[in-house]
Amino acid sequence: MSLFNDLGRKVEELKQEVGSATDDEATHRCIECDTLLYTDHDECPECGSTSVIPLSD
Repeated sequence: MSLFNDLGRKVEELKQEVGSATDDEATHRCIECDTLLYTDHDECPECGSTSVIPLSD
């Protein structure tokens, strides 16, 4: 059982690391729903808002 607990913990750590890395790659953000985007969009694919702004470095 310990093997599965260790594996589950490692998978969760990996998921969190991947999530952090992808957030760092975002180039734009929707002001309305706070969705991070990775390319420029005229409107947010999540909420349809046209309030998409570029992120500054």
